[in-house]
Amino acid sequence: MLSGRGGVDRLRLLPKYYLVVSGTALSPVSPLNAFDGALKAAGIHNTNLVAVSSILPRGAVHLELNREELASFFEPGEILFVIQAVRMGREGEYISAGLMWGEGIASNGLVVEHTSSREGPSREELEEVRREVVEALRSKFHEGVRIRGIRTKEPRFKVAEVLVPEGMYGCALVALILC
Repeated sequence: MLSGRGGVDRLRLLPKYYLVVSGTALSPVSPLNAFDGALKAAGIHNTNLVAVSSILPRGAVHLELNREELASFFEPGEILFVIQAVRMGREGEYISAGLMWGEGIASNGLVVEHTSSREGPSREELEEVRREVVEALRSKFHEGVRIRGIRTKEPRFKVAEVLVPEGMYGCALVALILC
């Protein structure tokens, strides 16, 4: 236990690092199996995820791990705190999930998520859908920063997307892991 404000002993969990992963997957069986496949594609399928809200701790350092490093970074069964965007879909849907984050300048940072689905877009419409997702992330991010009265470094984003073929379920996932 750590001593908090006012001398009250309490447990404090304040992550020092974060990393961002993504994955997409398809399954002929169920959306849940597509989700499991997306977790595997992201490299976090053997961990336990705890969803948290959208605050990036002050001073958290972005870790950029390659596939091999990520595979050995977490123990099977480890509990991971994540801010995630997940979109599941059915055949004929173009699904996407994305996160935008910015590290704080003399404050905490912020993470926002957005998901979208569109029935059978044409190839020409795919680029428009991608722009809409990024614009939605940007709009949510700037409003979140405004509400909190904080300043952040230049925001970054990651989007996962997949067109779900006939007879399949799909999942797109992006997760920011606090560790």
